[in-house]
Amino acid sequence: MQRPALIFEHSPLFLIVCILIGLSYAILLYKKYGPWGPIWNRVLFGLRWATATVISILLVSPILKQIKNEIERPTFVIAIDNSSSIQETVDSTRWDEISNQIELQAKELQTSDFDIEYRTITDKRLIDIANVRFHEQSTDLYNLVREVQVDYEGRNLGGILLFSDGIHNQGLLPTYADYGQRIYSLGVGDTVPKSDIVLNSLLYNKISYQGNKFPLIAQITQRGFSGEQITVSVKKGSETLASRGVTLAEERLLNEVRFEIEAKTSGYQSYTVTVERKETEFKAQNNQMKAYVEVIEGQEKIALIAATPHPDIKAIRSAIESNENYSFHQYILSLPEDIQKLRATREKFDLVIFHQLPDRRGVSLPFIQRFKQAKTASLWIYGGLTDVNRLNTTNDIMNVQAVAGEYDDIMAVFNPAFGNFTLTDDLQRSFNDFPPLTVPFGKISLRENSTVMLHQRVGSLNTNKPLIAVTAATDARSGLILGSGLWRWKLTDYAQNGDNVLFNELISKLVQFLSSKEDKRKFKLYPLKNEFIINDPVVFESEVYNDLYERIYGTKIDLQLEDDKGNRSGYTYIPAEGNTQYAINGLKEGVYKYRGSTVIEGETLVAEGEFLVKEIQLEELNLTADFDLLRRLSKKSGGEFFPVDQMDKLQAALSSEKGQGIIHSDVKYLPFINLQWLFFLILLLISIEWFIRKYSGSY
Repeated sequence: MQRPALIFEHSPLFLIVCILIGLSYAILLYKKYGPWGPIWNRVLFGLRWATATVISILLVSPILKQIKNEIERPTFVIAIDNSSSIQETVDSTRWDEISNQIELQAKELQTSDFDIEYRTITDKRLIDIANVRFHEQSTDLYNLVREVQVDYEGRNLGGILLFSDGIHNQGLLPTYADYGQRIYSLGVGDTVPKSDIVLNSLLYNKISYQGNKFPLIAQITQRGFSGEQITVSVKKGSETLASRGVTLAEERLLNEVRFEIEAKTSGYQSYTVTVERKETEFKAQNNQMKAYVEVIEGQEKIALIAATPHPDIKAIRSAIESNENYSFHQYILSLPEDIQKLRATREKFDLVIFHQLPDRRGVSLPFIQRFKQAKTASLWIYGGLTDVNRLNTTNDIMNVQAVAGEYDDIMAVFNPAFGNFTLTDDLQRSFNDFPPLTVPFGKISLRENSTVMLHQRVGSLNTNKPLIAVTAATDARSGLILGSGLWRWKLTDYAQNGDNVLFNELISKLVQFLSSKEDKRKFKLYPLKNEFIINDPVVFESEVYNDLYERIYGTKIDLQLEDDKGNRSGYTYIPAEGNTQYAINGLKEGVYKYRGSTVIEGETLVAEGEFLVKEIQLEELNLTADFDLLRRLSKKSGGEFFPVDQMDKLQAALSSEKGQGIIHSDVKYLPFINLQWLFFLILLLISIEWFIRKYSGSY
């Protein structure tokens, strides 16, 4: 800390005035001797002079400036790649030797005024490197080094020592970035390529429908086995579903083997793909991989019933069929055969779209009544054949008092207050470019509990008239599009963007909202994701409600997990307000069924489901150390690369590193009047003077 300095708001010459004021006051008070005698009179004179002078100086408002300097020592970070590929060449005994040598290097750096910090891919504050476990399933060297740079931004980072095999299989290449400090790298592993057959990846649809076949493609690479025959098989449990022979192509060429697998059972299904192992192969673990497919019992069924053919129908159909979760059924009431099909069908639809219905002929009324009685969700689309009076009696969204034969061409404007679901910013902006729709001219009023998604815009005037509105307050959700000409929006979207992504989003989200069922269960238990990576915690969210559907807390929840081998494990927890999640660690790869239960007012409620824990096998695909990557990374940053058996050379290189501290200055300005010790000094002076006067018999 530097010596403090005084700063004055006014001229320091005022200090002389303060001293004279104190002296004058003391002379005035003690110019005559009191009952205490001449010696004590001088003492009292001095005390009063000092007290009055100090108080006068405080009126001048001096400020004490203090500068405190702190030296931040540089930190040298030792980053350890703890991916599983290093286990191939470094066992526990070898790691003990290497870690001891690294710690010796760290002690040498400490003698050069460095602080040392250890970290791995997963642990930023490692204490004992001897306990590092090489179990990470992927390696992102860029992120490992970049996080060090980010954490030490604005701080004194002296350098980095990276211990790795150079195998990088995730994220950006670390040699692309500039890091701003020297990176020394210590390479471990075998750089000689091995003869091996590798199952690189599996290509398949993550979702399939029960009874359908889905493609499963195995992609294989090899080294040292060109032209040889191998067998690739697909198993489900112990049952072999398919098997194919393939002749391996030249090295660095991809071999693809395609299977067609039937999805027989609903739920998450595990399929194991195995490549035949050759005797001279280096490693067998990369010859096998698992595919997990969610098999759904059936698609949501969407029916469109129309008065006559119309270009809007094709546009809507293409948007719905772009989503594999929907099956589309179309009935045109101007076709007698479609009327017969609709009368005969006993399908339960999740959503019925009524296009230009009810019309003036009244053919659609029995069908409308049938689906309303079945409480089926509905979407009404206005058109030139729509009977507006009948539409007012059948829909729950709005009432239209139209002037016969009068129409408006209007643009669409998104309602920012709409909150039932979200539309992307691109789609909201696109309404300004979409061509106008034809709507009936007249008075339009919303019914209770209806929400407008799009308003009408006439010319440059935004109105409050609804164009698209929905309601979820009735027995079944319903919506109404009060305009004809949606096919123009589809064509415009393609003309401007080269695809129909925005138009499909509009129709798909509207259909998804209307066809979804409101979940009124009093107990909900579900994982935050359907798929988890091994070593990640599996987190469950729990919701408990009373009869008024108000959230309640404090009820005990029993959770039971069962893996695909039939092994069970149980857990119990009590959710609290602000803490309704429960995490489970250490689950192995596989498909898990969960069953949660709780008791509310004597009633046992149950929630069930499935989730998947899968392993990323990136570390098994390539086991050849890449020292060249580490060498280029170190060279670019101004550091050096050394193989692990040249630790003596690393020590010599690091010995040239000298820690340079950074001085951080903290300046404080303290007004004298705020110093507590001055108060006690004045109090002490006054007290001594008072005591002497009282002791001498005065006041």
